[in-house]
Amino acid sequence: MASRDPEAKRRALLDAALAEFAEHGIAGARIDRLAGRAGCSPGLVYTYFASKEMLFEAVFDQVVEQTTKEAPISADELPEYAGTLFDGQTANPDVMRLAAWHTLEQREGGTSIEAITKANRAKIDTIQRAQDEGRISNRFTAPELLMLIINTASMWTLQTPEITDLGPREHAARRATIVEAVRRLVEP
Repeated sequence: MASRDPEAKRRALLDAALAEFAEHGIAGARIDRLAGRAGCSPGLVYTYFASKEMLFEAVFDQVVEQTTKEAPISADELPEYAGTLFDGQTANPDVMRLAAWHTLEQREGGTSIEAITKANRAKIDTIQRAQDEGRISNRFTAPELLMLIINTASMWTLQTPEITDLGPREHAARRATIVEAVRRLVEP
């Protein structure tokens, strides 16, 4: 980490932390190993983040924000939204591992919970409006429908870690299955 730019150092720390937390979780992550990945001293990590838990929250918040930007939700395109989620998950397996560790280790409270709640609130509101207008199914509540869509998009990435080794044809077939399943799920 030769850069003297504080923002570049912070980004390098966040990138290294994503890899470390994805591999080892919060409890298993080590600041000295993380610092080595970032090319800095362990002390510098604490200059930017007061604790390992705060660093995890910063990484998780960044992932939530990035995912929200890369996969914006449109009630008229929920099947494609699921496909986009699947694409992102297969392209970034560390993000899926981080999410799994978050589920296993995170306590209630924390800013990462707030980031998820905020991101999901906007998605739920979008789905609810479309349901109220009759554009998509109301067989499930908006929160239930969102969780069904997210879990459908994640079904292979959560089951088989080797998903990133898919060839283009198999990836396309699985993506098409996800898109079709969500299309059927949301059709009025």
